[in-house]
Amino acid sequence: MDSSLLLKILGIFFLIGLNGFFVAVEFAAVASRRTRIEQLAKEKNGAVAIVRHWVESQEAKDRLIAASQVGITIASLALGDLGENTAAELLEPWLHEAAQQSAGFLGVILTALPAVLSLTIVTGLHVVLGEQVPKVASLRAPERTALFAARPMHAFTLLFHPFVWLLDRLATTVLRFLGLQPVGGHSAIYTVEELKLIVEESEESGVIEPEEREMLHAVFDLGNMVARQVMIPRTEMVCIPADASLDEVVELAAETLLTKFPVYEGDLDHILGILHTKDLVRVIHKGEQHNGSVRELTREALFLPETIRVDDLLAEFRRARQHIAILLDEYGGTAGLVTLEDLVEEILGDIQDAFDRQEPEIQPLSDGSYQVDGLALIEEVNDALGLNLSDPYYDTIAGFVMGRLGRIPELHDEVEVYDNGRHVWFRVEEMDGKRIARLRVQIRNDKQSPTT
Repeated sequence: MDSSLLLKILGIFFLIGLNGFFVAVEFAAVASRRTRIEQLAKEKNGAVAIVRHWVESQEAKDRLIAASQVGITIASLALGDLGENTAAELLEPWLHEAAQQSAGFLGVILTALPAVLSLTIVTGLHVVLGEQVPKVASLRAPERTALFAARPMHAFTLLFHPFVWLLDRLATTVLRFLGLQPVGGHSAIYTVEELKLIVEESEESGVIEPEEREMLHAVFDLGNMVARQVMIPRTEMVCIPADASLDEVVELAAETLLTKFPVYEGDLDHILGILHTKDLVRVIHKGEQHNGSVRELTREALFLPETIRVDDLLAEFRRARQHIAILLDEYGGTAGLVTLEDLVEEILGDIQDAFDRQEPEIQPLSDGSYQVDGLALIEEVNDALGLNLSDPYYDTIAGFVMGRLGRIPELHDEVEVYDNGRHVWFRVEEMDGKRIARLRVQIRNDKQSPTT
């Protein structure tokens, strides 16, 4: 092998490596995490400053990627020219004699074979060593790759800046001619559904736990919920009349173990404010003088519409520095109340302290059926039982059943619905006045009657 052929072979591998360098830089710039770069920025070296600029500036990132594409194009074209000619030069002596000795169609094939083999070999080397390997390597360690390539890539970008700028202007002109608006296409912007899929994949790969997945999904769904869906309804509120004595309040607090009570005048549509039991304890402990009722101890309440979005509700809690709000319906009447704890439980699940006596809203029974609290949200029942129930007018499962009955429910009323190929039976097990307090739910894949 003469020296010129050896130089050509070395040139081929150099061009493959150069192509791989530009590919690695492009993917590293897109995949590098800003938080990781911020950590590395403490080192105060030039490479970190360059990469940080790539990550933080969309314009700089687009310019870098355009320069990478220029480099990839130059390397690929040069590789195609040099590689195929060199490979053909290596293979031709081996096949030339066989081609001369063969006649007809076989001779034609053997004559063309060096060009075909050279194209196959060069393309294979280019795809594997110049594309796939650097791409995977840079995605495995994007920050490290970006730091390694920062200075030479920065110099290349400066050197070819006029050419890159010209190509970018031409591309923008063509896009506008086609009626398309050029945008920065390399930023990682995801919809909520895409983020949920990422979370699901993270759980499947073992990066996060199932409980963490549920919390993240709850956070994503929180912005679509309104206060009415998480509130304590009016019928379940524990309130105090304004003329109640302190002894009566102490007795109620000891019985319910609650720490905040709405105070009303006449009826629940006229809430005066909120009584905090710590104010009551202070008065009793210090023996302060008062008129014997809770009216003077009442603090100003936060009133909000029941349709307020949950994220806006959180903002109102922060602004007013309160943890409880009275929710009003469209007519100005009291619809219910909501607390900060209710919102936290939407994310973390039920939080029960040593004083909580509440039973789970959905409990499996020994016969395969379920006992469900009437105030459980329809979506919570869907998640727990794998159903797909919905109702445009009601949020709770009790409302869902009442809507199907078309009247005020009575004890032992039954409702059957068909859901995704299954029959779902609801039976009213307990009433609280005119409200369904507890239901029994059975799911069957056939028409057999539920067990009683």
